[in-house]
Amino acid sequence: MLIRFASLILVFALFTNAAFAMSSTNYLINWDNINSGGNELGTSTNFSVYDTLGDNASGTSTSATYTLSAGYRASEQADQLSLDVRSEDSGTQIVYSAFDNAGGTVTVASATGFSVGDYIAVVENVGFSELVSVGKIASIAGTTLTVDGFDGNGGTMSAVPAGGDDFVYRLTLNAVAFGSVSASVENVSATVSSVFSTVASGYSVYIQADQELQDAAADIMTSVTDGSVSLASEEYGSENVGTFAVNANTDLGVTTTQRVVQTSGVDTGGVPDRVAMLYKLAVTDATVAGTYTQTVLYTLTANY
Repeated sequence: MLIRFASLILVFALFTNAAFAMSSTNYLINWDNINSGGNELGTSTNFSVYDTLGDNASGTSTSATYTLSAGYRASEQADQLSLDVRSEDSGTQIVYSAFDNAGGTVTVASATGFSVGDYIAVVENVGFSELVSVGKIASIAGTTLTVDGFDGNGGTMSAVPAGGDDFVYRLTLNAVAFGSVSASVENVSATVSSVFSTVASGYSVYIQADQELQDAAADIMTSVTDGSVSLASEEYGSENVGTFAVNANTDLGVTTTQRVVQTSGVDTGGVPDRVAMLYKLAVTDATVAGTYTQTVLYTLTANY
């Protein structure tokens, strides 16, 4: 079973401002432009644009020490949007002995293979009802991984794991590979959606599949409809987890119909917003054997 991810990343502009103004005893001209045309602000349902017609000698010049953004709009900070999606590498599964959600730390059996900048998922009670918290590694000291902040179910997760089914995974892939599955196994794979935005009115993240999860003969895996993927049923879907999750803690189908999975009504405040998505799959003895695939497109838009 293979689910590939694609993401549409929108970065409208990144500027380092360096501008000069004309001034006298009583007046100050921040910018001047001798031209005609353009519109101060144009908007539609989803987008906005500041445009200038005939702006001469505009652009960015850099040296080893300075950056100059020249032109009429140079000093206006444009909205920024970026999206990063990473999925679980099941081969990096490792046990942990302590978890501190507020402190942003997890102590693992071995830090080998983990690097600063990696996304990780801390999972308690692996399976369809698992709890998960995601973060990005900021530092590593011995076997203690410190992230820039956890988001997910962390507030209800145990500080000391028990039961032998609690693990940490690296989130480094762009595809979910369930591998060979059977009717007796709860197949779950974690994915993180990380958004940075300076848009004051917020953002939304949508997912949409290119096709149902199906094989080459068009045998389709049944999408979950009762809000919970469970054993003894052929079901496929995903659960959104975290502060910014939409329809949180409910299993919904991943289909060709677009749906919102993450949103916020304000900017991210300089720190990315993150949502964990748990892709879940159950099969029965009657499920047609085959290689089932789909591609899931993540789209990030501003809430203009």
